[in-house]
Amino acid sequence: MSGGPNNQGMDERLNHQHRPQSSSQQRILDTEKGPRHKNLDGAFDGSFAGTARQHTETFVRPWYLRSQYFTEGWMDTSIWRAAMVELCATAFQLYLSGQLGITLMNYKITQIAAYVGIYNSLLLAVFIYATAPASGGHMNPLITFACMICGLCPVSRGVLYLVAQTIGGALAGGALLGSWGEDRAVSHMGGGVFFDPAIISPGQVLLTEIMSSAAMVFLGIGVGLDPRQQLIFGPQLAPLLVGISMGIVTSSTTGIAPGYAGASINPARAFGLAVARGSFDYQWIWWVGPALGAMVVAVLYELAPPSHAQEADENANARQSTNEY
Repeated sequence: MSGGPNNQGMDERLNHQHRPQSSSQQRILDTEKGPRHKNLDGAFDGSFAGTARQHTETFVRPWYLRSQYFTEGWMDTSIWRAAMVELCATAFQLYLSGQLGITLMNYKITQIAAYVGIYNSLLLAVFIYATAPASGGHMNPLITFACMICGLCPVSRGVLYLVAQTIGGALAGGALLGSWGEDRAVSHMGGGVFFDPAIISPGQVLLTEIMSSAAMVFLGIGVGLDPRQQLIFGPQLAPLLVGISMGIVTSSTTGIAPGYAGASINPARAFGLAVARGSFDYQWIWWVGPALGAMVVAVLYELAPPSHAQEADENANARQSTNEY
């Protein structure tokens, strides 16, 4: 009774399974397999790729009470690949930024703040667009450290990013030195991130760096990492707004004192330009200032996280439901 409808259908399925596949079908099946197909290296809460953050998890306990936040991810190859992206992107971005600084000096531009603000805004925005899906698009130890102590970036990813960004800054500084030559690099103070202690004191520069860094982190988290902002302007606009924030903050301090290039708010950039000019005087300011600024925002983020209004509404609704019963 092999000619029955059920047996006939089974025979057709078996024949279909053993039927040789065409080359186009084989290519489709091959592309559906393998870890590289997902491309989620930038999927973490501190990523500027808004759509990638949809793959992250929500935890009840705060980050500093979770051992996994400190121990997991050190051997994750996707995080190491993302760190390599951060290294290369940081080097390229800081190289172009340093070239702008010396270009403006050579042209003797009087409205430096306007040029710096516009250029840095666009430069950072396009680099975030280019790297956010692959690494999160930080390219700045200030942003990475702030995300770490706000619970948005696990320690393994954060430490690897910090090391990669610093190396990227050093490579950019070496490339700038090779492009300019030692005499030009020294005469132009490496293209930026310097001050004259005879005109403005290290304490004043440190305070400027702290406040500027805190403002940058506050804006970066607000426009780039707050998931509720996707409902307002969508995830695609976040990199542009982060770039505009950087341009506003950096340009606002470029002319407060002669011999002072303004707030750096990027330790990797400060380190790279120090490599270019061969001087690390007061280098600690460009690291301590951003670290303290990030801590200020981290405390605020802990006391009043972006979700505090939503949590208050949920608690109020829960109390109302309890009272009704």
